[in-house]
This record gives sequence, C-alpha cells and structure tokens, in this order.
Amino acid sequence: MDIPGLPTLYAILKRHIDRGNDILAQRKALADELMENCRSWSRILIDTFEEAVTRWRNEGRHAAEKEIMEQEMDFMKLNYESLKDTSPILLFLKEDSRFEAFALSCANFYKSALNVKRLVHGQIESHSGHFVTERDVGIAKMVELWRHEVETMLHEVLVEHMRVKVIVPK
Repeated sequence: MDIPGLPTLYAILKRHIDRGNDILAQRKALADELMENCRSWSRILIDTFEEAVTRWRNEGRHAAEKEIMEQEMDFMKLNYESLKDTSPILLFLKEDSRFEAFALSCANFYKSALNVKRLVHGQIESHSGHFVTERDVGIAKMVELWRHEVETMLHEVLVEHMRVKVIVPK
C-alpha cells in the first residue's frame, strides 16, 4: 500500500521549530499548517484504505492484511504513539496553554488515524464500548467504522483550530 507524499506528511511533525519574534503569530501559522496536514492525512488514508477493501475482496484477506501491516510498520517510524511528547511542533504549541487542546487533538488524530492495524485485529468501536472485528462485520464495515473515527477526530482538530484562530495577544 503506497501512500503518496508520505515523507512530506511526516515532515511537519519532525521539523525543528525556530522561534520568531511574534510567537503568537508563529503558533497560529503552525496551527494552520498542522490542521491542513491532518486534513491531508485524512483524505489520503481514507482513499488508500477504501482501495484496500477492493484488494481484500479480490485477492483475499491475507494479501490485504499483509499490506496493512507493512503500512503500519511504516507508520511506526513516525512513532505516532508518543507524538504528543516528542513532536517539536506539538511541544511548541503546548508551551502556550491556549494551544494545548489543539495540540492534543492533533496528537489524538494521528494516533487514531495511523493505528491501522486495528482494521485487521478488530479494535474499532461500532458503538460506545463495543469493539468489532473484520470477521464480525467484514472489512468494508471495519473501514467504514475506522473512517468515521478518523472523521470524528478530524472534526475535533477543526473545532480546536477555530478556537486558536481567535486567540489575541495577552
């Protein structure tokens, strides 16, 4: 499963932050970049995994499962599990408590969206507290549930982004 532009999407999360003169403006600009990055990840991942459903149906579970797990290994290089504590951009945003909720929503988005092995191992909620597996509901339903989760997390990023857009200097 080849995701186009993957290094570019990773880059923002690993980039060193040089502090400018107007830190608030810099944080807002970085928040804009991060929000767009979340949108890009969302679109690309959803398209990619919808294509995987077709492959699953045509080539079987094993072929698609192997591909999903290989993609998961690529995502692990990003270390999405600890982004909130290691990403320079998220750490820079969190230094100002007014950006903390936005940074956390982004970290949660990446953690949820990039943990794709859940599609194979059945760690996706169909409703509150009820987890399903591919064998229970089929791969198409698993991807649909995962897509809903990604869209919900993206919505949280967008809501928090709107809040940081209206922050004024102290």
